[in-house]
Amino acid sequence: MIGKFREKATPGLVPALESGISHDKPVIGGEKLKVINHLCVGCSYCLMACKDNALVVEGVCEVLESNCTNCLLCLMSCPTGALVYSR
Repeated sequence: MIGKFREKATPGLVPALESGISHDKPVIGGEKLKVINHLCVGCSYCLMACKDNALVVEGVCEVLESNCTNCLLCLMSCPTGALVYSR
């Protein structure tokens, strides 16, 4: 079962990071956290990882950009790679 899940899971793209006092941030300006809806299974792992109330999961994940601090905790906790950074 686990093997089949790993074959279908797509790792999210992790942007180049610049270390900072509060947390790591994407280096390239204009990139935002986005959800690939067809990969999101609504597991809420991202929601549990987010400390900034920047996500809502109602069926699929939705990013609240005004609350997102680009800490990457949600991206790293997503088992299907549904969270990615893009323009």
